[in-house]
Amino acid sequence: MAFVTVYDQYAAANDRIARGERLFFSGQEGPGRITDLRTPGSRLLRYPKIGIFAGEGTSHSWLWFADLFDRMGFHSLSFLEESAVQEGGLEGLDVLAVSGGDTFSIAASLGAAGARKIQAFIENGGLYIGSCAGAYLPMNSSKPPLNLFNFAAVKITNLSKLLPSCHQMTYKFSTAYGCCYVFHPVREAVGVRINGSLPFAAAGSFTAPLYGGPGMLAADTDQVLAYYEYFTNKTAFLVDEALACETLIGKAAAVRVPFGSGCLYLFGPHFEHPHYPQANRLVADAVFWDTGSSMQGAPSPQMKVEKLSESGSRELIRDLKRELSNSRIVASGLEMRPVRWLIGAKYYEPEKIRVFLESMWRRIKPLEARGRICTDAGLSAELLAFATQTTELLRLMKNELDEKRDTLCIARRLFALLRSYTAAFLRLYFLTVSETN
Repeated sequence: MAFVTVYDQYAAANDRIARGERLFFSGQEGPGRITDLRTPGSRLLRYPKIGIFAGEGTSHSWLWFADLFDRMGFHSLSFLEESAVQEGGLEGLDVLAVSGGDTFSIAASLGAAGARKIQAFIENGGLYIGSCAGAYLPMNSSKPPLNLFNFAAVKITNLSKLLPSCHQMTYKFSTAYGCCYVFHPVREAVGVRINGSLPFAAAGSFTAPLYGGPGMLAADTDQVLAYYEYFTNKTAFLVDEALACETLIGKAAAVRVPFGSGCLYLFGPHFEHPHYPQANRLVADAVFWDTGSSMQGAPSPQMKVEKLSESGSRELIRDLKRELSNSRIVASGLEMRPVRWLIGAKYYEPEKIRVFLESMWRRIKPLEARGRICTDAGLSAELLAFATQTTELLRLMKNELDEKRDTLCIARRLFALLRSYTAAFLRLYFLTVSETN
């Protein structure tokens, strides 16, 4: 069978697995990579249950995981805030994906209870995929609250006692780390080379974007799956190029660390970014390889799914579309404002608001095409409340900016609301997709 894109191949495989067919994944290149015939070393595939962390401290980049999994046919998705992790939300999942943001805020929000749940999840066979801030989180550290998450003996190369000179984007350049600094030598696309270790089988180079992720040194070099190889014409240097090379080139960009019966994949660049299909494919390979042999995804308590009537579905979509449209109009007008907000250790610009809104807006038509919407208890009312509150906060922010007043408190409320709003919408979307396929 010929596939138009790399996404089609994985989506077709996931569709067959979800329908109960037996498929195997070898990790090797070639026609036998995903097949219905077992080959030496291949792993029987299961349809994985995936949790995406969308709690306090996360930036918009967790949406990239949702986009990747959606395009590749991984539709059994949960969106977890810190309370869900702390209260058993990982039970029955195969995968936990944690993307970018403020590592300290993520660690503080999860706390000791969340750390224990994540540790037990991985030790019992779960797969942890951490990108950028999600890669820093489980590395060994002596600094609270990061010391709660010492799951991977990996060191970073972008740590310095003396802060180097920064040439641009000073507000995105560094974070204090005790008496030292974590600094970010470059941003945007960098070249990465995979070395042929399973499940990243074929040695070769590709590009992926770097937005603050680490250069890494693994305790065991056999755990390294990919290295930083070169800079591209899109790479933005925040320090001297020589220092950037010393910090990153030849250092690990992706590692796989066994932990108990499970393992962790730590990615410095954002392999999940939707504009980089070859990097996206490696995320899917990690999921296939390490959930194929895991028994982590045991049956979990099933939520009661309600399928709305056709008229009820139309009414819900109409109300969501109207309020989303209102929010998008206000958010679009904010993007010309010369303002940014420091929330935790991360700066947020007005254009980040529309990233959340657009992730919902572009799924409205596919939802309409499904006919009857699937929801769970209270989700529809919660969504409509989030939608109304978002428009109200955006209008308040516009008014305060017009009056030249400080809007930091509003921004904090707004981005927290956008995370909850988008996670609730995506829960509705993936429930509907899963139930109506």
